[in-house]
Amino acid sequence: MPAARPAVMRKQTALSDHRQTFDELCAWIEAHLDEPIGWQELMAQSGLDHQTLNALFFKFLSTTPMAWIRKRRGLGQPALPRTAPAHRLLRAATA
Repeated sequence: MPAARPAVMRKQTALSDHRQTFDELCAWIEAHLDEPIGWQELMAQSGLDHQTLNALFFKFLSTTPMAWIRKRRGLGQPALPRTAPAHRLLRAATA
């Protein structure tokens, strides 16, 4: 069982080695948010594979690349329905 731990440590070290590439990719994404961005574009821009990109986004941002892109575009969460202000709701409840 002890052999598995060094493999995990090597993987974490390898991900940390990609920090500059990751930061550059995030800057590139920010500059191209108005364009279609898919896995092929991310892999071509970064020179990294799908699995490594996913691991980097989870390590540094706790999300997937596509979810982060949607959030940066403002598409990450559905619009909340408009409701009456709280003070009106309280008045209605006590009337």
